[in-house]
Amino acid sequence: MQDERKIFSLTQLTTSLENFIMQNFGSKSYWVAAEITKINHKGGHVYLELADSESGQLLSQFNAHFWYSNYQKSVQQYGSEVAEIMQTGNKVLFSVRIDYHKIFGLKLNILEIDPSYSYGEMERQKQRTIEKLKSEGIYFKQKSLVIKQISRRIALISSPDTSGYRDFMNELFENNLYKNFKVKVFPSSVQGNEAKHELIKQIIEAQQYDVDAIVIIRGGGSKTDLNIFNDFDLCKTIALCPIPVVCGIGHETDDVVAAHVSRLDCITPTAAAKHFYIQISSFLSELRSTFDQLMQKSLILLQSHHLEFYDLHKRLGFWSKELLQTQKYELDELTQHMHRVVHFNVINKYQDLEMVLAQIQNHVISKIELENKVILPALLERISTSVGYKIQQEQLEVSQLNTLLEVLNPMQLLKKGYTLSSVNNTDIFLMNQIATGEKMTTMSAKHIITSIIENVKPIQHEQE
Repeated sequence: MQDERKIFSLTQLTTSLENFIMQNFGSKSYWVAAEITKINHKGGHVYLELADSESGQLLSQFNAHFWYSNYQKSVQQYGSEVAEIMQTGNKVLFSVRIDYHKIFGLKLNILEIDPSYSYGEMERQKQRTIEKLKSEGIYFKQKSLVIKQISRRIALISSPDTSGYRDFMNELFENNLYKNFKVKVFPSSVQGNEAKHELIKQIIEAQQYDVDAIVIIRGGGSKTDLNIFNDFDLCKTIALCPIPVVCGIGHETDDVVAAHVSRLDCITPTAAAKHFYIQISSFLSELRSTFDQLMQKSLILLQSHHLEFYDLHKRLGFWSKELLQTQKYELDELTQHMHRVVHFNVINKYQDLEMVLAQIQNHVISKIELENKVILPALLERISTSVGYKIQQEQLEVSQLNTLLEVLNPMQLLKKGYTLSSVNNTDIFLMNQIATGEKMTTMSAKHIITSIIENVKPIQHEQE
């Protein structure tokens, strides 16, 4: 039986398909939005693999080429934006024609691109990142961290070969206010396919070091260059970082999510460096001003106490001399009075004895002689002893008064090693409670010492 099947050669089939496609699609162009999954530059031409996906599921995939002539037209029209947009992972709007070749198969021929679509897509990605960070409750998490006013130890995440890195380091170490910083550099690319993973890795690595702040910097660039800093995973890593993050990304007009979620957003790398040395300089200025005020008040207070002490010293010396002079006068008068009394008593006794002796001399000569030898000497000795004892008592009292005056003299006490301490012009011996942090003034024989009370411990006395 003869085979009635109609057989076509492969060339006939592909030619027929080529004619069909050229007749129905070849003269038309279409605007197609797709994500670039692969890109390769060769001989001035650009070869791409485009895809469409949803929720991580690949829906379609197609190969495309951007011939040199069309590519150059787009470059002439949009400049360097074309190369920035034509990157793996970017979603781009292409004007394409459907081409079919009998050998190379079905492909999309790219005629031009529309950068505005990519920028719009970047903005939509940025908003999605912000909304997702807020929904997880971490968008403002860094804002609760405190940046130390004196932040000297800095972890710097940047590409060392960039102008942003040089601007930051020059500003930090060549200013005239403060330069004593310690910077540990964590190198990372800041654009390209690997930038996201390198930045995340270095942020996590920097957390292992004892630093006051983590600084992420990048110089200016296009929206496409800076779009990496709108990535959700990168921004989440910054938001969850337990160390304050300072961002200095781009120029004044650039705006990225990474700067929003960081603790501090500085408009440029130079501004980020300025923040640190200006904060420290302001603190040092305030510290110097406070120290000057404290010294001035201390000197005024010391001068006031010195004058008061000098006045008391003069008064005490005057009163001591007056008291000693008065006691001396009283002692002299008492001594003279005692002499008169003793003399008078002796004379009276002597006269009495003469009268007695005259009355009984004829009768009791022997008795008078006995009395003269025994009784009278004893009486004289008792009188002498009494007078001597009285004089000794008065001299002892005068000596005790002199000793008391010496004891009461503050300078003698100070010379013996004692000190006088006061808080707010009040003797601490008279205070029931003394608070820590108070300023205490202590006076010794040679110095006036001002100190701050760090600890107060009561002394437990044993019960009698």
